[in-house]
Amino acid sequence: MYFPEDMNFQYFFFNTYPGYFLQVLPIALAAGGLYWSHKRKAGVSPAPFTREPVCSALLVCYITGLISLTIFIHIISDIWYVLLYHRASGYHHRWLVLEYYMIPDFFRHFGSESLGNILMYLPFGILYPLSQRDMTWHRTLWVGFSLSLVIELIQPVFGRSFDINDIILNTLGVLSSATVFFLLRALVCKR
Repeated sequence: MYFPEDMNFQYFFFNTYPGYFLQVLPIALAAGGLYWSHKRKAGVSPAPFTREPVCSALLVCYITGLISLTIFIHIISDIWYVLLYHRASGYHHRWLVLEYYMIPDFFRHFGSESLGNILMYLPFGILYPLSQRDMTWHRTLWVGFSLSLVIELIQPVFGRSFDINDIILNTLGVLSSATVFFLLRALVCKR
């Protein structure tokens, strides 16, 4: 993308991970709010501020943000650019990219992107079991892995590549947070 004026804000907002996060935050919050509102109107939860409804709404926010970041970020960036600058960004989208990286090599050059792939899935290992009744460690890990796999399979349609490294690192994020969560839960429940 070419950004002619105000390079500091534009660089931050359109070319950094915190900027991408800020772009998808309103979408994620709106999805969580709509989910919360729908559940309240449906009368699903008699006590609206108990753990499960709150964690379910947070899980919806998280998954919406995750999908927005990993699949739709270029489209969302274009929308923000038009809203902020009243003209097209000039970014040309690629569709149906057939790039598949099937050899795990993240351990050779572990950088900020690899760390980001782990950190991006840490909330899942906590929010998912908190939002579901009687959730197990195995099920949390399986659903987290499946979510990562589905996102990776969809990404080539939207101009991004499929990378086995992302699936491994995302699953490591879920594994780490779910392990800590279930160990702490086991310790607290024993008391």
